[in-house]
Amino acid sequence: MGKRVSHLSVLVAIMVLSLTFVPNVSSQTQNVKVLSYSWYIDSIGFFVAVGEIQNVGTDTIDSVILSGTVYTKDGTPQLYSYTQAFVKYLVPQQKAPFYMEFPRETGDLSWLSLGLDRIDFAVIRANATARYQYPYFAIRDSSAMVTTEGVYWASGTVQNTGAQMARNVRVIGTFYNASGSVVGVGYTDLLSPASLGPSGSASFKVGAFDMNQTEVSSSFKISSYSLLIQAEEPVLSGTAPSPTPSSNPTNSSSPSNPADSTQIVTFSPQFLYVVVFVAVILGIAGTALALRKRKSASTKRGKFQSSRKKR
Repeated sequence: MGKRVSHLSVLVAIMVLSLTFVPNVSSQTQNVKVLSYSWYIDSIGFFVAVGEIQNVGTDTIDSVILSGTVYTKDGTPQLYSYTQAFVKYLVPQQKAPFYMEFPRETGDLSWLSLGLDRIDFAVIRANATARYQYPYFAIRDSSAMVTTEGVYWASGTVQNTGAQMARNVRVIGTFYNASGSVVGVGYTDLLSPASLGPSGSASFKVGAFDMNQTEVSSSFKISSYSLLIQAEEPVLSGTAPSPTPSSNPTNSSSPSNPADSTQIVTFSPQFLYVVVFVAVILGIAGTALALRKRKSASTKRGKFQSSRKKR
């Protein structure tokens, strides 16, 4: 299955979803901040950016869509893409990772010889909502290991600590280097059993996409991680409780001192909404297809091309 979406499908999707991207009073784009990011070339030659966002406002945000533009040191924009952060209902102060894969229809990556200057991210969609996901979970017995193939795995048990039945639970991992910057992300399939009653539990194992620890440069060595639990049901209404992120003890709560391949981001100007309609659909569809393809195999992939090409 390729990475292209038919023009007809795109047009239909735009007609159905375009109103979603019209500016409205519930927009909270200014309250979503990119905390850190890194970039690399994956084993099949795609340019990838991974990072972490945070809701610094006071309202829960329905979902977050980001755009990214890659610039070389001569000021030329080279690549452009969109993605949706790995979270639904981002409550105040909560953090979540994102994975942005850039298309290669524009050609090869020879432009990297000019030197990569930065990636500018812009928040395209972040609408306030009175709804939030069931938050009553705890991580039990979390631990990490690196396999002989170089795959970094975080594993443990999720327990429902609330009073309701939770359904379709997934664990999302954000992986940091020694400086606290995001260098990898990953997520599990839906956990089994599909329904977790009060005090019910399920085991999980989540790996960092593309991060072969035997081949990456030192700035991409994973030293800590945080875990985000997402449940499709129930969806609650009202004021969400403060998040209690699960992480291993060495995790940095406020990533700083970015790695060599990381830049402190600045937000680019808003783009024309007619362009947004098209590019968002293409970007999300392409990323979804790529991640679906990778989620079972990419953590075990062989050759990883480090960010040293940037220099």
